[in-house]
Amino acid sequence: MNWNMSHQLTADAITRGFQPARIGRRVLLFDEIGSTNAYCLQVLAADGPGTDGTVVFAEFQSAGRGRLGRKWDCPRGAGLMFTALIWESPERLSITRLMMATAVGVCRGIEATTDVETLIRWPNDIYVRDRKIAGILAEAQPRAEGAMPVAIGVGINCLQQAGHFPDEVRDRATSLEIESRGSVDRTELARATLRELDDLLAPSGRWSDEALASVWLERIGDIGQRVNVSCNGESFSGRVLDIHPDMGLLMQLDSGARRQFDLATISRC
Repeated sequence: MNWNMSHQLTADAITRGFQPARIGRRVLLFDEIGSTNAYCLQVLAADGPGTDGTVVFAEFQSAGRGRLGRKWDCPRGAGLMFTALIWESPERLSITRLMMATAVGVCRGIEATTDVETLIRWPNDIYVRDRKIAGILAEAQPRAEGAMPVAIGVGINCLQQAGHFPDEVRDRATSLEIESRGSVDRTELARATLRELDDLLAPSGRWSDEALASVWLERIGDIGQRVNVSCNGESFSGRVLDIHPDMGLLMQLDSGARRQFDLATISRC
Protein backbone atom coordinates (compact mmCIF):
# COMPACT_ATOMS: atom_id res chain seq x y z
CA MET A 1 0.00 0.00 0.00
CA ASN A 2 1.28 3.50 -0.87
CA TRP A 3 0.42 6.34 1.48
CA ASN A 4 -0.33 9.92 0.48
CA MET A 5 2.73 11.51 -1.15
CA SER A 6 2.38 14.55 1.15
CA HIS A 7 3.28 12.30 4.07
CA GLN A 8 6.59 11.15 2.60
CA LEU A 9 9.68 11.77 4.67
CA THR A 10 12.64 13.83 3.49
CA ALA A 11 16.02 14.14 5.16
CA ASP A 12 15.89 17.95 4.87
CA ALA A 13 12.54 18.16 6.64
CA ILE A 14 13.63 15.82 9.44
CA THR A 15 16.78 17.83 10.21
CA ARG A 16 15.31 21.33 9.75
CA GLY A 17 16.19 23.43 12.81
CA PHE A 18 17.99 20.48 14.40
CA GLN A 19 21.62 20.91 15.51
CA PRO A 20 22.60 17.64 17.17
CA ALA A 21 25.67 16.94 19.25
CA ARG A 22 25.81 13.36 18.01
CA ILE A 23 22.69 11.54 16.84
CA GLY A 24 21.54 12.92 13.51
CA ARG A 25 24.71 14.74 12.46
CA ARG A 26 24.10 13.10 9.09
CA VAL A 27 20.73 11.74 7.97
CA LEU A 28 20.16 9.44 4.99
CA LEU A 29 16.77 8.41 3.65
CA PHE A 30 16.03 5.44 1.36
CA ASP A 31 12.75 4.74 -0.37
CA GLU A 32 13.50 1.03 -0.02
CA ILE A 33 16.30 -0.94 1.60
CA GLY A 34 16.85 -4.45 2.88
CA SER A 35 17.54 -3.49 6.49
CA THR A 36 18.70 -0.17 7.93
CA ASN A 37 20.70 -2.01 10.60
CA ALA A 38 22.43 -4.15 8.00
CA TYR A 39 23.20 -1.10 5.82
CA CYS A 40 24.80 0.69 8.76
CA LEU A 41 26.95 -2.27 9.79
CA GLN A 42 27.84 -3.57 6.33
CA VAL A 43 28.20 -0.34 4.34
CA LEU A 44 28.56 2.76 6.52
CA ALA A 45 30.76 1.11 9.15
CA ALA A 46 33.38 0.45 6.48
CA ASP A 47 34.09 4.21 6.50
CA GLY A 48 35.18 4.11 10.12
CA PRO A 49 34.34 6.09 13.29
CA GLY A 50 33.67 9.25 11.30
CA THR A 51 30.19 7.82 10.65
CA ASP A 52 29.31 8.05 14.36
CA GLY A 53 25.90 9.64 14.77
CA THR A 54 24.69 8.90 11.23
CA VAL A 55 20.99 7.99 11.05
CA VAL A 56 19.49 5.97 8.19
CA PHE A 57 15.73 6.10 7.53
CA ALA A 58 13.78 3.91 5.12
CA GLU A 59 10.21 4.12 3.85
CA PHE A 60 10.23 0.36 3.33
CA GLN A 61 12.44 -2.51 4.49
CA SER A 62 12.33 -5.74 2.51
CA ALA A 63 14.30 -7.59 5.18
CA GLY A 64 13.33 -5.75 8.35
CA ARG A 65 13.83 -7.74 11.51
CA GLY A 66 13.47 -7.58 15.24
CA ARG A 67 15.15 -9.28 18.16
CA LEU A 68 16.06 -12.98 17.83
CA GLY A 69 15.71 -12.80 14.05
CA ARG A 70 11.97 -12.15 14.08
CA LYS A 71 10.56 -10.49 10.97
CA TRP A 72 9.41 -6.88 11.19
CA ASP A 73 6.55 -6.17 8.77
CA CYS A 74 5.49 -2.61 7.94
CA PRO A 75 3.70 -1.31 4.83
CA ARG A 76 5.59 1.23 2.76
CA GLY A 77 5.37 4.68 4.33
CA ALA A 78 3.23 3.53 7.25
CA GLY A 79 5.88 3.50 9.96
CA LEU A 80 8.96 5.31 11.12
CA MET A 81 11.94 3.00 10.59
CA PHE A 82 15.50 4.11 11.19
CA THR A 83 18.90 3.09 12.53
CA ALA A 84 21.38 5.27 14.38
CA LEU A 85 25.01 4.21 13.94
CA ILE A 86 27.37 4.93 16.82
CA TRP A 87 30.91 3.87 17.66
CA GLU A 88 31.83 2.74 21.16
CA SER A 89 35.00 1.41 22.75
CA PRO A 90 34.68 -2.19 24.02
CA GLU A 91 35.27 -1.12 27.61
CA ARG A 92 32.45 1.43 27.48
CA LEU A 93 29.95 -0.48 25.39
CA SER A 94 26.78 -1.59 27.18
CA ILE A 95 23.99 -2.87 24.93
CA THR A 96 21.64 -2.82 27.91
CA ARG A 97 22.32 0.88 28.49
CA LEU A 98 21.85 1.68 24.80
CA MET A 99 18.54 -0.20 24.78
CA MET A 100 17.40 1.67 27.88
CA ALA A 101 18.33 5.07 26.45
CA THR A 102 16.68 4.30 23.11
CA ALA A 103 13.47 3.07 24.73
CA VAL A 104 13.21 6.23 26.83
CA GLY A 105 13.98 8.38 23.80
CA VAL A 106 11.31 6.70 21.67
CA CYS A 107 8.70 7.11 24.42
CA ARG A 108 9.56 10.78 24.82
CA GLY A 109 9.51 11.37 21.07
CA ILE A 110 6.05 9.83 20.77
CA GLU A 111 4.69 11.77 23.73
CA ALA A 112 6.19 15.06 22.50
CA THR A 113 4.31 14.87 19.20
CA THR A 114 1.10 12.95 19.99
CA ASP A 115 -1.35 12.46 22.85
CA VAL A 116 -0.36 8.80 23.19
CA GLU A 117 1.06 7.59 26.52
CA THR A 118 3.59 4.76 26.31
CA LEU A 119 5.15 2.08 28.47
CA ILE A 120 8.42 0.18 28.10
CA ARG A 121 8.08 -3.58 28.00
CA TRP A 122 11.45 -5.25 28.46
CA PRO A 123 13.64 -6.09 26.81
CA ASN A 124 13.06 -3.98 23.68
CA ASP A 125 9.43 -3.05 23.07
CA ILE A 126 7.25 0.03 23.52
CA TYR A 127 3.59 -0.58 24.34
CA VAL A 128 0.36 1.36 24.59
CA ARG A 129 -1.69 -0.47 27.21
CA ASP A 130 -1.34 -4.13 26.16
CA ARG A 131 -0.41 -3.60 22.49
CA LYS A 132 3.00 -3.13 20.88
CA ILE A 133 3.60 0.14 19.07
CA ALA A 134 7.39 0.14 18.63
CA GLY A 135 10.44 -2.11 18.79
CA ILE A 136 14.19 -1.66 19.18
CA LEU A 137 17.11 -3.75 17.95
CA ALA A 138 20.71 -2.94 18.97
CA GLU A 139 23.54 -4.85 17.27
CA ALA A 140 27.28 -4.46 17.80
CA GLN A 141 29.96 -5.48 15.31
CA PRO A 142 33.10 -6.51 17.25
CA ARG A 143 36.48 -5.39 15.92
CA ALA A 144 39.94 -6.80 16.56
CA GLU A 145 40.92 -3.55 18.23
CA GLY A 146 39.64 -0.05 18.88
CA ALA A 147 36.09 1.23 18.78
CA MET A 148 33.31 -0.89 17.32
CA PRO A 149 30.20 0.14 15.36
CA VAL A 150 26.79 -0.34 16.96
CA ALA A 151 23.52 -0.15 15.02
CA ILE A 152 20.50 0.96 17.05
CA GLY A 153 17.40 0.16 15.02
CA VAL A 154 13.94 1.57 15.78
CA GLY A 155 10.57 0.77 14.25
CA ILE A 156 7.45 2.75 15.22
CA ASN A 157 3.96 1.91 13.95
CA CYS A 158 2.50 5.21 12.77
CA LEU A 159 -0.28 5.14 10.16
CA GLN A 160 -1.49 1.53 10.15
CA GLN A 161 -5.07 0.50 10.74
CA ALA A 162 -5.89 -2.85 12.34
CA GLY A 163 -6.24 -4.59 8.97
CA HIS A 164 -2.68 -3.70 7.98
CA PHE A 165 -1.17 -5.96 10.65
CA PRO A 166 -0.56 -9.66 9.92
CA ASP A 167 -3.17 -12.00 11.40
CA GLU A 168 -0.74 -13.48 13.89
CA VAL A 169 -0.04 -10.13 15.61
CA ARG A 170 -3.25 -8.20 14.96
CA ASP A 171 -4.53 -8.63 18.50
CA ARG A 172 -1.15 -7.58 19.97
CA ALA A 173 -0.17 -4.61 17.79
CA THR A 174 -1.32 -1.03 17.44
CA SER A 175 -0.28 2.26 15.81
CA LEU A 176 -0.26 5.97 16.59
CA GLU A 177 -3.06 6.42 14.04
CA ILE A 178 -5.24 4.01 16.01
CA GLU A 179 -4.35 5.36 19.45
CA SER A 180 -4.17 9.12 18.87
CA ARG A 181 -7.10 11.52 18.80
CA GLY A 182 -5.13 13.83 16.50
CA SER A 183 -3.21 13.55 13.26
CA VAL A 184 0.17 11.82 13.13
CA ASP A 185 3.07 13.70 11.53
CA ARG A 186 5.95 11.29 10.91
CA THR A 187 8.41 14.12 10.19
CA GLU A 188 7.71 15.78 13.55
CA LEU A 189 7.93 12.40 15.26
CA ALA A 190 11.28 11.65 13.58
CA ARG A 191 12.75 15.02 14.55
CA ALA A 192 11.49 14.82 18.14
CA THR A 193 12.78 11.27 18.59
CA LEU A 194 16.23 12.16 17.23
CA ARG A 195 16.36 15.14 19.61
CA GLU A 196 15.63 12.86 22.55
CA LEU A 197 18.17 10.24 21.45
CA ASP A 198 20.79 12.92 20.88
CA ASP A 199 20.24 14.13 24.44
CA LEU A 200 20.34 10.65 25.97
CA LEU A 201 23.32 9.40 23.93
CA ALA A 202 25.35 12.60 23.76
CA PRO A 203 29.10 12.05 24.27
CA SER A 204 29.09 14.62 27.10
CA GLY A 205 27.80 11.91 29.42
CA ARG A 206 25.13 14.18 30.90
CA TRP A 207 23.07 11.12 31.78
CA SER A 208 24.67 8.98 34.47
CA ASP A 209 23.84 5.28 34.60
CA GLU A 210 21.79 5.91 37.74
CA ALA A 211 19.77 8.77 36.23
CA LEU A 212 19.06 6.82 33.05
CA ALA A 213 18.02 3.72 34.99
CA SER A 214 15.66 5.85 37.09
CA VAL A 215 13.74 7.33 34.13
CA TRP A 216 13.70 3.92 32.43
CA LEU A 217 12.24 2.20 35.49
CA GLU A 218 9.53 4.87 35.76
CA ARG A 219 8.19 3.69 32.40
CA ILE A 220 8.41 -0.06 32.93
CA GLY A 221 4.95 -1.63 32.81
CA ASP A 222 5.87 -5.19 33.81
CA ILE A 223 6.19 -5.14 37.60
CA GLY A 224 3.60 -7.47 39.10
CA GLN A 225 2.59 -8.93 35.74
CA ARG A 226 2.52 -12.61 34.83
CA VAL A 227 4.94 -13.49 32.03
CA ASN A 228 6.30 -16.48 30.15
CA VAL A 229 9.98 -16.31 29.25
CA SER A 230 12.47 -18.46 27.39
CA CYS A 231 16.10 -18.83 28.48
CA ASN A 232 18.60 -21.18 26.84
CA GLY A 233 15.80 -23.19 25.25
CA GLU A 234 13.88 -23.63 28.51
CA SER A 235 10.53 -21.96 29.31
CA PHE A 236 9.56 -20.37 32.63
CA SER A 237 6.28 -18.90 33.87
CA GLY A 238 5.65 -16.65 36.83
CA ARG A 239 5.17 -13.12 38.13
CA VAL A 240 7.64 -10.24 37.70
CA LEU A 241 8.91 -9.02 41.06
CA ASP A 242 11.53 -6.53 39.91
CA ILE A 243 13.55 -5.42 36.89
CA HIS A 244 17.00 -3.87 37.20
CA PRO A 245 19.25 -2.82 34.29
CA ASP A 246 22.25 -4.59 35.83
CA MET A 247 20.77 -7.35 37.99
CA GLY A 248 18.17 -8.34 35.40
CA LEU A 249 14.66 -9.74 35.77
CA LEU A 250 13.55 -11.18 39.11
CA MET A 251 10.62 -13.60 38.86
CA GLN A 252 8.51 -15.55 41.32
CA LEU A 253 8.15 -18.76 39.34
CA ASP A 254 5.00 -20.87 39.37
CA SER A 255 7.15 -23.62 40.87
CA GLY A 256 7.55 -21.48 43.99
CA ALA A 257 11.21 -20.59 43.44
CA ARG A 258 12.59 -17.12 42.73
CA ARG A 259 14.96 -16.72 39.82
CA GLN A 260 17.04 -13.91 38.34
CA PHE A 261 17.43 -13.67 34.54
CA ASP A 262 19.87 -11.61 32.48
CA LEU A 263 17.76 -9.26 30.33
CA ALA A 264 20.11 -9.77 27.38
CA THR A 265 19.63 -13.55 27.25
CA ILE A 266 15.89 -14.04 27.64
CA SER A 267 12.84 -13.48 25.47
CA ARG A 268 9.12 -13.52 26.00
CA CYS A 269 7.19 -16.56 24.87
